Amino acid sequence: MHFMPDTEDADSAAEKFWPEGYKQVIRQDFRQAVAARFNAGKKLRHVYQQQYSEKFTDLDEFVSRIADMIAIGAENGADDAFDEMMDAFLVEDPLPEGRRYTFYFEPQSFSRNIKNNLAQIVIDEYSQDNVYQHAYESYYQTKLPSFDEFIVQVAQTAVTGAMNGADDMLEAIYRSLIASRPLPPARRYPRRLKLWVPI
Repeated sequence: MHFMPDTEDADSAAEKFWPEGYKQVIRQDFRQAVAARFNAGKKLRHVYQQQYSEKFTDLDEFVSRIADMIAIGAENGADDAFDEMMDAFLVEDPLPEGRRYTFYFEPQSFSRNIKNNLAQIVIDEYSQDNVYQHAYESYYQTKLPSFDEFIVQVAQTAVTGAMNGADDMLEAIYRSLIASRPLPPARRYPRRLKLWVPI
């Protein structure tokens, strides 16, 4: 039998992850705004009493779970947008447009202030990242006049991804409520690992 050294700690130390400061805005400010919207006038009281009172101790716990789920949807939507941008970088395609939905179920939860804070954190974190600087220098500088404009577009794409992800989760929740089914699963993606670093 051959001895295999355990390199897990060394491997973990060498792993690099993408910055995720923007997720704090989603987990705190956005989640709080969602909970406030659903608690206003106790919008979910009837559906809670009819379908979910045995699974949740009270209405506040039920609303809190729904707010958590929608925030998770927003985080995953932003992650999806970042993955699409990385795919574009690798093949030197134009940045994804980050298309907004025509209609959102709860557009008020993503207030202008929350969108601005989310975009600013993305700008602050990703403008310092060498992968984004390299992507701009190697391809996008011929398409966009400045790195600042490029990183603003990156931030807007991430914000749109977060909005779309939240809306997708809310749609899944509404379907469950209408059909009297259990709430849909809501799981955060694992942290995004940097798999490619420019030389």
